[in-house]
Amino acid sequence: MKTRIRTALVSVLVLAALPLLGCHKAKTYETNVDVTSIKVVRKDDQGAPVTTDFEFSYAECPGTQIEVIRGGKDFSACVAKFKVGEKVKIKLEHHWDPEGFYDADVFEVQGCARPPDPNDEASYKMVRDCEDWNVNGTRVGFLCKYSDKKALTKKCPWFKKD
Repeated sequence: MKTRIRTALVSVLVLAALPLLGCHKAKTYETNVDVTSIKVVRKDDQGAPVTTDFEFSYAECPGTQIEVIRGGKDFSACVAKFKVGEKVKIKLEHHWDPEGFYDADVFEVQGCARPPDPNDEASYKMVRDCEDWNVNGTRVGFLCKYSDKKALTKKCPWFKKD
């Protein structure tokens, strides 16, 4: 009798927990970005790029969001056609990271595949709200603060971390 009750209790708990497993569903987004820099990091013996850093700004999002992604040989050859200042479309996946938060990885830049590398330590994101810093009416630099997360994630949900 105790075994049946225990089995029934475990079954109920497992069934109750099933909806929670779907909470961390990955979602794909597309957005336009401004190309801010394209730098070849490494070339092969023939001078062909094998590693490239591609920097862009999320111009359609509130604040100042800049991201640098690193890609391999195929990615390097493909993004060479873009110019700084150009608007391009990116595709990214917003997913649950094993370290306990949501993250987004760019996997395509306007037709150029970029498989995210889990060991990539060169790619990074800067999510801030920056403005000119003026003293006596003269621009002397800029001041950055972390942006209003609610406004940012409402317009650009892939920046949501929790």
